[in-house]
Amino acid sequence: MEEEKREHELKVKKMEAEMEQVFEMKVKEKKNKLKESEADLARREEQMLAPLEEQRRELEQEKAAFQREKEEWERLNGITLDQLRRRELESNSKE
Repeated sequence: MEEEKREHELKVKKMEAEMEQVFEMKVKEKKNKLKESEADLARREEQMLAPLEEQRRELEQEKAAFQREKEEWERLNGITLDQLRRRELESNSKE
């Protein structure tokens, strides 16, 4: 009877150790899968952001070119766009 009890306890401890080992292995697998998912998300984010960053740079260049063109127009015409708008508003209000 005592021998059976000892055998049973050993069997239970062995099962517990195996279950713990399986549990740890599954946790490790899930952590690895999570790391892979995070890396994949980071790659996809970079792929999405790169074209947007390029577009932002292009828009900044276009904005700077427009500003230079506007300033050149104002210099050639001797009037700023704001002054021109004010004149138009004043002439419209007189009518």
